[in-house]
Amino acid sequence: MPHHDHEIEVCDPAGRHLGTAYLADAATPEQLDELRRTRTVRARRLREDAKKAEALRRQRFAPATAPTPAQRLGAITVAEADQELAAASVSDMAALALPDLIPSAPPPDDWNTPASLRPATREEKR
Repeated sequence: MPHHDHEIEVCDPAGRHLGTAYLADAATPEQLDELRRTRTVRARRLREDAKKAEALRRQRFAPATAPTPAQRLGAITVAEADQELAAASVSDMAALALPDLIPSAPPPDDWNTPASLRPATREEKR
């Protein structure tokens, strides 16, 4: 079954059923309870963070009794702005990604690749 990740049915290539395989290192019920509690706390914290971020994103304007250009409210110091911008750059997931952590495998020898992409150790075919 698609949602039954604790067991799978094993068959041979001919389709004959060989048996059921169960997860060998399944977590204990206590570990599962602790994991659920941890996930609940994390979800609550993320919801609170999202609510705070939405409140910070909201623009506030000064009241006006005559037609004048809108004046934004919410004075903030340079230090506060720098602190928030620094925190945002640290938590940016795209910046935290490490695309070069696992180098790509060289293309197979039978592929036609530009000279700039060929490894230096590969001998040129003539």
